[in-house]
Amino acid sequence: MVNFLADVRQSYPKNIQTSIRIMAAIKKYYDYLIFIGERNDHPCQTLTVKKGSGQSIQLQDLFSSKELELLLHRENRYRHLENRNKVLISLLIYQGLTSDELTRLDTDNIDLDNGTVYVKGSSKLNRRTLKLDSTQILLFDRYINQTRGEMMKRVARKSNKLLLNKLGQPISVEGIFAVIEVLNPLFPDRKLNPRSIRMSVISNWMNEKKLPLESVQELAGHKWPSTTEKYRKMDNLKQRELINRFFPI
Repeated sequence: MVNFLADVRQSYPKNIQTSIRIMAAIKKYYDYLIFIGERNDHPCQTLTVKKGSGQSIQLQDLFSSKELELLLHRENRYRHLENRNKVLISLLIYQGLTSDELTRLDTDNIDLDNGTVYVKGSSKLNRRTLKLDSTQILLFDRYINQTRGEMMKRVARKSNKLLLNKLGQPISVEGIFAVIEVLNPLFPDRKLNPRSIRMSVISNWMNEKKLPLESVQELAGHKWPSTTEKYRKMDNLKQRELINRFFPI
């Protein structure tokens, strides 16, 4: 068992959570064998994997790209807010921005001619220029050049912030969470918020689209590749080879 885990750690040196998840699964398997009477001992009951720093990312709780697309199709009874919400949600599900990054976006950070959005850097994340999805171009054009101006009609002090609240003032992080909170009934058994959406987008870049780690790191704005590596799912074939080598049937 120790040799098996050593091979797992060697195959995935930057992702200790893979070893932790595999150990938990093997322990459950031996619990089952004891329960049905196939074994009377538990060879790894007291065996543990030393955890490094950082919090485990539960990839199985995240959302697929198709599931995230459903968030765009929830109607709002207020036309202006519906247009703004679609802009906001699209930046979450296509570009994977954080709530803080959304609040700091200015209108001139959107380049409709080149189809890009410039995301300002911070102490935690790098600055970056991201490509807009083709469906966002018309949506952003309508919001910036029509809806947004109508939302600020009664505001004396105009703002250049991209996203506004219903009073025509810059939206807050709390306001962004509130927009997503009303969508929770779509996924009652999972935690849906701006953070879990961003984590899902990063995971999908890595595991659905199979983008290189360096590309995902750049898209996500991560300062360190180890942060991005946490989102990688263990290759099923490689996992099967390791299990067959140490636990042949």
